[in-house]
Amino acid sequence: MRRAFLIAFVGFFLLGAAWALALPSNGTYDEKQHLVRAWAVWTGQWLPHDRALDASGIETNAFTGPRSLLPSSADCTWIDKPSYRPASCLSFTDDESVVLQPSAAARYSPVYYALVGLPLRISPTNAGLIWARLLSALLSAVLLASAFTLAGTALLRAAVVLAATPMLMNLAGALNPNGLEISAAVLLYVAVLRKHWPAAGVAVALLLTTRDLGPFFAASVLAVSLFVTKTWVRSRAFWLPAAGGLAFAVFWTLVASRGDAVDPGRPIAATTSGAILRDIADNRAEFWIRQIVGQFGYGETTVSLGMIGLWYLLILAVVGPALWFGPGRLRIGIIAVVLASAALLIALELYFAPKVGHFAHGRYVMPLAVGAVLLAGSTDRYATWPPSRWLVPGMVAVTVPLHLYALARVMTRFQHGINERLNPFGGTWQPPVGSVVPLLACLVGGALLAVIVTRSSVRPTPLHSTANTLSN
Repeated sequence: MRRAFLIAFVGFFLLGAAWALALPSNGTYDEKQHLVRAWAVWTGQWLPHDRALDASGIETNAFTGPRSLLPSSADCTWIDKPSYRPASCLSFTDDESVVLQPSAAARYSPVYYALVGLPLRISPTNAGLIWARLLSALLSAVLLASAFTLAGTALLRAAVVLAATPMLMNLAGALNPNGLEISAAVLLYVAVLRKHWPAAGVAVALLLTTRDLGPFFAASVLAVSLFVTKTWVRSRAFWLPAAGGLAFAVFWTLVASRGDAVDPGRPIAATTSGAILRDIADNRAEFWIRQIVGQFGYGETTVSLGMIGLWYLLILAVVGPALWFGPGRLRIGIIAVVLASAALLIALELYFAPKVGHFAHGRYVMPLAVGAVLLAGSTDRYATWPPSRWLVPGMVAVTVPLHLYALARVMTRFQHGINERLNPFGGTWQPPVGSVVPLLACLVGGALLAVIVTRSSVRPTPLHSTANTLSN
């Protein structure tokens, strides 16, 4: 068990670290907002005290911080649509004079930022950002490796690897609490399926205190997992951390009520529910589906549709037989997770689009949606199905070149330009550690997971078990 955890931890950490080392500042969704928030938490600025215009010209909450935290042109790689420039357009400074630093994440829970922000407090520069990213990747790796180890069976371990899509590893290797949130949800699913209540309690506490939708995800994941396993939680090892997380979530909600949470900062064209639903059908649904596997940067950087389709085929290879072999509760759980995830995205878009424009992202529902493959991975009859002996390690092996391709595609975009052919070397901008180190980290990390996935010493727990949870 300890060896499996260590190897899985190194594997997941290297996958996240590859993105941490390869991306430029503000190289993925809203990183500039979370970077400033992390600095603010570590300087005692838990709530915003001013307003300022960000690099996009939008007024939002602000903290005081050094100029060196962000390049003066932090949005230059994506703001000039459709001319998405390489990261050589970023302009850095060593000037640490204090200015107002805007952050749309100014009222977010401080927990994630307290965990990752120390490197920025020590060095409010791009170097501090990279170390903070590595710390974020490390935290997600601990959660994912714990889930991988608790999974025990090769099939459920493969499901954990499939849940860790390139999008999740991109978020884990950036300053963005979404990565830690999804990783905590993966651990919660597996911990409940395997009735490991201390791990489940920690995962719930993290979900409750990381992002605004965390309480919903914690309750939803618990509900569907307990329904599928026909169990109830009576362990103090679960309820103590869960209660602590809930107490802090309530406290922070009262302290940091966000009256400006839906302030767009710019005029929004009038729209109707019908128009929003048509837009979802025509455009947004495809974006959501693609982003769960990988649509990077600020949504402008796509990868091959074939790569996206292949990842979903790998998921289908787990979910399809589970729907066939699994008991009725498992089938209901998988279908409920998929439908609830889709319904949540539609509801978010219907509510927020008239106020702020396009809002919902596929990554927002990943803490719930990953349950489809994780629940399916707990199917005991599938685990004893003869073809699974070669299918399971084969599926994990296929993820290695897919991770590598996604990383290389994004590196090409930032080093050469968005329309250039795949070439993660050279270009007008280079990662601080060069191009080889991130690619090598990605390759080794994926290979380690492919090697360890079948090394199982834990016998599967039947889904229909009603064992006394006090003894687990």
